[in-house]
Amino acid sequence: MKKILGTGVALALMAGTAAAADMPVYKAPVKAPLWDVAIGGWVASDYNFRGVSQSDRHASAGSYFELQYNGVLGGQLYAGIAGAAIDLQTGTEVDMYAGWRKTWGNFGLDVGYWYYWYPKEKATYGNAFGLDTDFQEVYVKASYAVNDALSFGAQLWYTPDILHLGKAAGVSGIESYYYEGSVKYVLPFSTPTAYGPLGAFVSGAVGHWDIGTNAAVFAGTDVSYTYYNVGVAFTLSALTLDLRYHDTDLTPTQCATFTGFTPGGGTTNTWCNGAFIAKLSFDTLLSKIKN
Repeated sequence: MKKILGTGVALALMAGTAAAADMPVYKAPVKAPLWDVAIGGWVASDYNFRGVSQSDRHASAGSYFELQYNGVLGGQLYAGIAGAAIDLQTGTEVDMYAGWRKTWGNFGLDVGYWYYWYPKEKATYGNAFGLDTDFQEVYVKASYAVNDALSFGAQLWYTPDILHLGKAAGVSGIESYYYEGSVKYVLPFSTPTAYGPLGAFVSGAVGHWDIGTNAAVFAGTDVSYTYYNVGVAFTLSALTLDLRYHDTDLTPTQCATFTGFTPGGGTTNTWCNGAFIAKLSFDTLLSKIKN
């Protein structure tokens, strides 16, 4: 059972595509259409979620599709689906989400619901172990733009039972809170190109994942940890090239306890170690394509 629960913990690290973490707080567009569709995708040298590699330090990719309806309480209702390849037996992660966004001057707010689904999980594990790690989170994200260049952000994610680990262990749900603060500064230069202006920004974030401790699942070990990232990104039309360093305060031994995995054998796991990651993403709206 400990091995199965360890697998479940590692699946938790896969949960939440990069789209979930990177999705910006809504900023009302000028003359927005009543209905719109956002689409995007990404490729990266490593699939990182809250400071932990989700692709065993290998390259990965994902995409999303989001339906938007503008004008609800002065903001935007949205619902979307996202997917990514993960380097575990489940092979695929599918995320379904919905929420509401609004801006008041320089202040932005985004509240929503996120469901993490592993469609191949039951086929892989179900008959043998009955493992069901599909789970849900609710979130609140806020931002404040000091000016056109400098902005700050904060977010909170909560689940009453991370990956059904409590259910799998026959105990009540294991709560999880993730808090994060961030800052972004748009660099004061723009270079004209045949495809539009080339710009850049620097940004960083510090987060803390507060995960409930339970002896039946974590052997009484506190697996909560702090994560940070810092990097620079270059933008050109709908493309963004992000070059970023990610790290946590987990040691390789703690990482092995947290994830339940020791790649290559031994007693340690380096998925939580510092890593430089290059990510190329594409994001646009159907209304922009039409125009």
